[in-house]
Amino acid sequence: MRAAPAPATTALTLERFLELQRPVEVELSADGGRVAFTVSPVAKDKGKGLETRLWLGDVNGEPAELGSGATEALPRFSPDGSQLAFASDRGHAGRMSLRLHERGELGSIASSVEDIRWSPDGGSLLVLAADLGSDRAGAQSATKIKETDAKEDDPKVFRPAQHWRRLFLVDASTGDTREVGPEGVNVFEFDWAGDKAVAVCTDDPSEGAWYDAWIGLLDLDARTSERAHTPQWQLQCPRISRGGRVAWIEGFASDRATVTGTAHVLGVGELAPELDVTWIGFADEETLWYAGWRRSGSMFGRLKLDGSHEESFGGEVVVGTRFQPRISASADGARVAAAVETAEEPPEVVLFENGVARPLTSLNAELAPQLRTADWRGYTWQSFDGLELEGLLALPRGHENGALPLVVYVHGGPTGTWSWNVFSHPLLLAQAGYAVFLPNPRGSVGRGQEFARANLGDMGGGDLRDILAGVDALVRDGIADDERVAITGGSYGGFMSAWAVTQSDRFAAAIPFAVVTNWLSFHNTTNIGRWDRLHMDDDPFDPGGEYPKRSPVYHAHKCKTPTLILHGEDDLCTPLPQATEFYNALVEAGCETELVVYPREGHGWIERDHQLDSWSRIRDWLARHLS
Repeated sequence: MRAAPAPATTALTLERFLELQRPVEVELSADGGRVAFTVSPVAKDKGKGLETRLWLGDVNGEPAELGSGATEALPRFSPDGSQLAFASDRGHAGRMSLRLHERGELGSIASSVEDIRWSPDGGSLLVLAADLGSDRAGAQSATKIKETDAKEDDPKVFRPAQHWRRLFLVDASTGDTREVGPEGVNVFEFDWAGDKAVAVCTDDPSEGAWYDAWIGLLDLDARTSERAHTPQWQLQCPRISRGGRVAWIEGFASDRATVTGTAHVLGVGELAPELDVTWIGFADEETLWYAGWRRSGSMFGRLKLDGSHEESFGGEVVVGTRFQPRISASADGARVAAAVETAEEPPEVVLFENGVARPLTSLNAELAPQLRTADWRGYTWQSFDGLELEGLLALPRGHENGALPLVVYVHGGPTGTWSWNVFSHPLLLAQAGYAVFLPNPRGSVGRGQEFARANLGDMGGGDLRDILAGVDALVRDGIADDERVAITGGSYGGFMSAWAVTQSDRFAAAIPFAVVTNWLSFHNTTNIGRWDRLHMDDDPFDPGGEYPKRSPVYHAHKCKTPTLILHGEDDLCTPLPQATEFYNALVEAGCETELVVYPREGHGWIERDHQLDSWSRIRDWLARHLS
């Protein structure tokens, strides 16, 4: 998958990049003969939803877009492959409902559908739906779920335990619907084998409660739950086999829907802890399919209950999505379908059969040549304590010698990773003559749970020193110009970008976005207040503790680095006051700074004009301070 492609023939623009189409959810029918998937644009227009479209086809033919002018998600084939269920907001933008292909909307669920499972006989569907007003996860924009044209609350009233995620049973023939989840139990994820269900449960429906979730076995007839496992860390991908085996992933994680950890089976224990797994599914009663990270790349394969495993495919690729590698396999395991991309090859749906990978789509064929603006390579360096670290490096195409201005991108999480996927800013920056460094310091995933937990209670400590050591190594290697280095990043990367310029004069410019700058006010305003307690490993209300010591606002008076701050106005995860606090502190310190706030945007921005505006400001800020 990494054959050297020809260089770009014309210059890449962000306008052109925003034509990228990204396959997101890929579903293979049980017999392996049909494939359904959703395709998402990477931008939307003001006042419109992100119109993710459903595609369907034969694996030996040409999949076709079904097209509805709505947002569609969660394609799920019935066990015999004759019917396709999915979710859509057709007719009620912003709220997802259950639909059957060629039949229309099914059931009467007033909340927004988030997952779907068929019964083994195909006679009914179990549906997870979030009450309107529920929070989306940070990886899903960290905004409220609401219908687009809903009247704004006036006044806005806040109280605990208002918005729940619930399970509904829907008859596939009649649409008869009834709630079947246990009362007082919130369900974030589930799986169903037709009898009992298994779920990631919380006693409190808030987004922050997810960090203290537990594995529950649910009796849908009695509407009761049995607590099967209380974890030390976070949970993802609960699974139940036809025979009743229960499995899940547990790992130290930053955000819901982004867990990387170890596969566990109830009554057996953890399996192959050396694997960093993000997705699992039962292949049979003794075997799990898995997908996950290895360093900056991803892989998938089969994992036996005795812990032995066989990798089917992997390397310098992303199999699945940016935050969660995943696959879909036929019932006999002979075929696997997934979205696949590399740093130079845009995502397409690929079918794996008999060791051969065959593309099923050409969604980005016309765009692909223009994405070849950078030479990508892995980069390793040694940190302050001798620890060997890795990251990715993008250089201008064909560049051979001479130090370049350097832009350091810090990933979010912190339990995230930079991987081999198509990313607009490094491509555009490399084209403009910059070197772009994407480090995976301690606290990143892909190197096991011990490495992922290495900055627990030490945020902005060892990981910042890792990044600074990487910059020094690039200077020594003649790749980076010592006087022209900038730092940027979002979410945890936003914190690190703000923190770094209060702790070091190394950087000539900084561009933090979706920032955290005051850990105490963050704790009291974010929708994930359990996050900082977990990662800081301290009491937020201790005035002499780690919260003030590691908050950039308390050190802003030391900052001499010109700092451009970008933030979404509706971000529930890193609320806007985090940006305004730092901006005002820098102004008071006499540091050159600017704050740009994007209305209607959450944890990152998706409106086309906002993406174009932010890129223009980033480009100009770097040109001004790194020229």
